[in-house]
Amino acid sequence: MTEILLQSSLAVRKDKQLADEVARIVQKCAVDHGEKRVIECPECFEKLLEAARSRYLNSEDQEWFSSRRAFLQELDTMFADAKEYQLDPRTIDHRIQEERSRWYAENVRGSLLRLMVEDPIGREAVFEKLEEPPAELASLARDIANILSKGLSPEADAVGLPDRLATAKDPAAQLVVLREGFFSRGGAGSGDQAVPADHQKYLDMLSHRLSMEQVVDRILEERQTAIGAREQTERLKRRLDELKRARAAHELQKTRKARNRASFAEQRVPDELYRLPPCTVCGDMPSTGDFFCCPICAILVAHEVQQKPTVYCSPECEEKGHPSHAEVHTCASGDECIQQQQEQHPEEDIDMQDDDGNSGSSSSSKLCFCTECVSSAKIPTMWCSPKCAHENFQWHREEVHIPTRQRLSLVVTDRDRLTYSEENGGGGGADMGRRYYAKDIRSHITMYDAAVRTWEEQNLVRLQR
Repeated sequence: MTEILLQSSLAVRKDKQLADEVARIVQKCAVDHGEKRVIECPECFEKLLEAARSRYLNSEDQEWFSSRRAFLQELDTMFADAKEYQLDPRTIDHRIQEERSRWYAENVRGSLLRLMVEDPIGREAVFEKLEEPPAELASLARDIANILSKGLSPEADAVGLPDRLATAKDPAAQLVVLREGFFSRGGAGSGDQAVPADHQKYLDMLSHRLSMEQVVDRILEERQTAIGAREQTERLKRRLDELKRARAAHELQKTRKARNRASFAEQRVPDELYRLPPCTVCGDMPSTGDFFCCPICAILVAHEVQQKPTVYCSPECEEKGHPSHAEVHTCASGDECIQQQQEQHPEEDIDMQDDDGNSGSSSSSKLCFCTECVSSAKIPTMWCSPKCAHENFQWHREEVHIPTRQRLSLVVTDRDRLTYSEENGGGGGADMGRRYYAKDIRSHITMYDAAVRTWEEQNLVRLQR
């Protein structure tokens, strides 16, 4: 806001010159014409008004009002009316003060838009003052100065920079004041008046006739450029850190994979796969590196349901012996098996869809084991499909589960997983005469494909399905 200070100091000096001229006219009028009041002397009154008019309309300096053409035209008209005694001179003075307050408010607002006030509350207070500036400039300037000076040290008020600018009579003297107040290392009023190297170039701009506002704009532009460079540097640094973290994660992943590969290589095939029984068909001992086995038997051996798997030493033996062996793994539903009933009565429309609506899956993918039988009772119970298990679950529970639990002293609470219907079931036990189903049959069974995947993960060997 140095431009405001410079304009204000120039206005103070010109106003003092006008006041001296007015005093001289009044004194001369009293001597020459004996009038106590200048307004009663048309000749001297016109001289007084012309001096005031010349102050604004014929100023040789670039002052605060020089670019305000409409205001100057209005003043010219007002002075003409005053010479004809049609307008009170005090009205002209009031209009000048009003326009000067408006100019001051506009310039302060423009300066703050560039520099702003560090305190948001102070910024709001300044703009509130500038919304409707009072006609009295001194009051407005005093209020804004009080707002902007909050938080300054006591020495800042003692510097007297505005007063020194007002007394500076030429640009060279003003430059000295600005140099001491804004560019020296110690500031105005201090003993250290040396200009730091990073301040010197801005002082040189002032000496080359640039205004203080232009210098401030240059400082702000360079500050924004520096901030932008710092922000870009920070972005690049963050990106570099991200790349470093990504590379470290990638290297860690490679190390883990290599460690896992080494671990898998060190793991041995389970001993039971080396202690193989003779080929089921020809009786020869199969090679541990190349043999075939029944996947269902392998799963049952893993659960200790049976002792040895069924193996074949060659594809020919498997082709010859496996079809007859597969008849051993029959559906636990027996004669009530849905698939068997469909084969025996193809003319009947039997619903083969599972609970999830699948009907077109392969027979092996629909095979399932009774989880309780295989895991706890060590009984090789399996069904041809979840649908068959669901339909025959009551019979299997009452004929296999309950007796086995009693024999092995197993405590299993599964009533909350049953759903009852109005039909008569005819079964035994506490649920005699009541027809019920499993609420979710899949909570009682283990699908064949899932059992195969578990076996392969545990043994690190792919099981032929």
